Amino acid sequence: MKLLTNEQHQEVLRKLVIFTKANNNFPIHKLGLAYSSVMFSLLMHNLGCAESLLTLQSKFGNEWFPVTSGFILARSMFEADINAHYISEKPQERVPLYINYGHIVDKKQMDAYSKHRDSSDPTWREAMNFEWPRKWAHREKEINSNYRKCSPLYMRRTKKGKETLSQSWSGKNIRQMAIDVNHEEAYDIFYSDLSSFTHSNVKLADRFLRLDKGEASWTMRAKELDVASVFRYADIFLTCNLKLFGKEFNTWSEVQVHSIWDF
Repeated sequence: MKLLTNEQHQEVLRKLVIFTKANNNFPIHKLGLAYSSVMFSLLMHNLGCAESLLTLQSKFGNEWFPVTSGFILARSMFEADINAHYISEKPQERVPLYINYGHIVDKKQMDAYSKHRDSSDPTWREAMNFEWPRKWAHREKEINSNYRKCSPLYMRRTKKGKETLSQSWSGKNIRQMAIDVNHEEAYDIFYSDLSSFTHSNVKLADRFLRLDKGEASWTMRAKELDVASVFRYADIFLTCNLKLFGKEFNTWSEVQVHSIWDF
């Protein structure tokens, strides 16, 4: 465990980004292009989130850093890392499930557009009918065909014995996947905190409220601890992702990744 200042956490994130970009000649994994592509994409997502946080800090500084947006980016980094770990444990089984779930998503989106073409709200009805021929009509047969082929892979039986379509590619929620890959503590401590900002509960509102002797005021000025927490979370999640990637693709060692935290 390392105790770092706010500025040091920001520097760690910069160094993690630089390190990754300097070693970006990634080999194709022996399991093939599909596994390689999924793992590359999840890492690049986290790299992009990290660069976005650094850009926000560069623009707004620490005092006016948009912490609620920062926490949302950090949460997404955790989810990408959990997916990467979960896929890596049984890649030959899980990569096709991860990829083919895209057909399920397409079907759900298309059906939503189709449903609201008859919306009672004239604005929505006009918008959906405008979009339908441009976005879905020419793909409808293909999407339905792909859905019929893939949907049996994602059917789950409820406790009452009813078959239903899974709401995720893995058939599990993030917490269940986190437990499966030995990240339960990270989920319970980090992710539960970060989820407040995605779901816009009162913890998000609290970031803008200031109480002083019974008087309320509101400000976008960031609390120093919140800024530090955003970058600490991002450092931890990107480090975890890089350690996994290095092990899977033999690109770098855990020692190299951990050394980035040294001051």
